[in-house]
Amino acid sequence: MIYIHATGIHNTIPTSGQPDLRAELKAMGADNRRSDHFMRLAVIGAHKAADGHELPAETAVYMTSGQGNTAVFNRICSALRIEKNLPKPVDFINLLSNSTGFYIASHLGLAGRNIFLTHHHFPVQMTLLTAQNDITQGLQQTILAGGVDEWQTRPQLARKLMGIEETTVLGEGSNWLLLSPERENALAVLEVEKRCINEEELTLRLRAESKHHDITIAFAPKITKSQAARFMNQYPSFKRHNYEAACAYYETLAFYALNSFIAAHKKGRLLHIDCGTNGYMLMTVEIIP
Repeated sequence: MIYIHATGIHNTIPTSGQPDLRAELKAMGADNRRSDHFMRLAVIGAHKAADGHELPAETAVYMTSGQGNTAVFNRICSALRIEKNLPKPVDFINLLSNSTGFYIASHLGLAGRNIFLTHHHFPVQMTLLTAQNDITQGLQQTILAGGVDEWQTRPQLARKLMGIEETTVLGEGSNWLLLSPERENALAVLEVEKRCINEEELTLRLRAESKHHDITIAFAPKITKSQAARFMNQYPSFKRHNYEAACAYYETLAFYALNSFIAAHKKGRLLHIDCGTNGYMLMTVEIIP
């Protein structure tokens, strides 16, 4: 287990295009030159998590995204394939996966490890599992971990690529956690299960969790409504974290589920359940009173 010392939440539901973030970024004292919407989104969320904390210079940045910086990718493809021109140098540089992490580190004055992780089914869980492993093994003392997904400018195509229903409302978010091995002044304890579990193992885990008091369940979007209802009916003592009411879909939404629970509760335990082709992934957050 590792400890959460701060959260940063930036979660919006755009209706007619990507919001202009330059004014908000300027208010934070960040330089938005040579950056694009995805990078601004990332810096804003990371800044909110770091605000009020004196981060050691060696603080690491571990970042993930479901789709990455699709806007700059589209511009480069358009320049190469349609306009038959070379891409703009800034676009080419910004396409690198950890360029966004560089902007975050530069804004916050960090010089630690900077990595961008991807995973088809569990981008949030794999990022936090990496952070958990590195902290528990003593490889890192402070990690700023987050997920960033921008609103897709071609929503119909995006829904098809993400394998979600055509009526799903798309959002965007930049949600971050400040993690360390130290309990003092921490908000909550985080534990990420190290492997996928099957349905039988999940049933046993839920049965064990039902013996605790004040348990809240958060279901990832890939858990169907019927599955969620079945689990909740089997264990009526569980409460449900209805974080979905305040957001729309993006692939790193699990970060928002954890952060919003911490922001809304002074005690209690959250079990986050997600699923993929190999089974279920679990994460738990327990508030420190």
